[in-house]
Amino acid sequence: MTPRERALRCLEHEPADRLCLGGSFRPEVWEALKQHFGTDRTNEITAQLGISFRAGVGMRPRSEWLERSTNTPLGRGILHEDGSVEDEWGVRQIVDGSGPYMRYVSHPLADESALDSYEFPDISAAERWEGLEERIRELKATHVVSAGTGTFYRDAWGLRGLEQWLCDIAEESAFMLKLLDRMLEYKLEIVGRFAAMGVDMISIGGDIAMHTGPFMKPDTWRKHFKWRDAALIDEARKHGVQHFFLHSDGNLMPILDDLIEIGFTVLDPVQPECMDPNEVKERHGDRITLHGTISAQRTLPFGTVEDVRAEVRDRVAQCGYNNGLVIAPNNVVQYDVPLENLLAVYDTVKEIGPDFYQAS
Repeated sequence: MTPRERALRCLEHEPADRLCLGGSFRPEVWEALKQHFGTDRTNEITAQLGISFRAGVGMRPRSEWLERSTNTPLGRGILHEDGSVEDEWGVRQIVDGSGPYMRYVSHPLADESALDSYEFPDISAAERWEGLEERIRELKATHVVSAGTGTFYRDAWGLRGLEQWLCDIAEESAFMLKLLDRMLEYKLEIVGRFAAMGVDMISIGGDIAMHTGPFMKPDTWRKHFKWRDAALIDEARKHGVQHFFLHSDGNLMPILDDLIEIGFTVLDPVQPECMDPNEVKERHGDRITLHGTISAQRTLPFGTVEDVRAEVRDRVAQCGYNNGLVIAPNNVVQYDVPLENLLAVYDTVKEIGPDFYQAS
């Protein structure tokens, strides 16, 4: 089977030659994989690993912004004298002495009075979309293709700052409602454009939960966020899109019924430290595909190869029946994960082969 055929069978919960595999990796992990497989070509590496869930497209930056920006350790951005890097949204981050990770240092809407004059990155610029429709057609020959946007909660705190955004939500402030309305209009256009171009799946990503539950009361999420997510899904459905991918770490169980109700069909990463994948499969496995489920917090960095294999085999046995499961590390693989542990995830699934479909 091609990766596309395998992924479509997975999304439809139909038999396949084996389970789908997914995964994303930090740059240091990519370097280790390149050395292991003897190639710099990421497509060859993902093919060797057996990853079927990967192909995606995104809006291109504006040419004017590209001229002002440069390549940095945090990706493309405008480099400031203090070492911080500004993205297209005006959000600034910096890598400091704490290690190879970034922290946020500036948010363009930290002062709520800035909202009226703040301009979202221009969607209408022709160069953002140039060649994407052709690229989607090309990728669809072999892969399921996704595109999308961030969650309202995650994108808003990037603009506002986390602490102040949480206060806005707690107060249900006029600023919060105005920002969410502007974001909805913006995201509807993004989703509509990608859907009209023929993507197979719309992805909406950005944590909305912590280990113990959502970042806000479930009723607050239902009142202000649920219907906006539903509007994005409905917009994509107008163009024939049937599959909707949600990424959020943490415990989503208090709102999982709601997420499925409005149309999400793939849940990532089903973080096993926060949610029981077996319970999710038992309760909702006929309506949603589980993506992830392998502990990147405990087993991958701290377990043995056999620990990894045992977790993968158990997950396949408990959650692989009737398909609807993509085995992957439950988050971006970090540099402290032994390469042999990472490879064990992919090797174990390929060794199981089609027998997963009869597992129970």
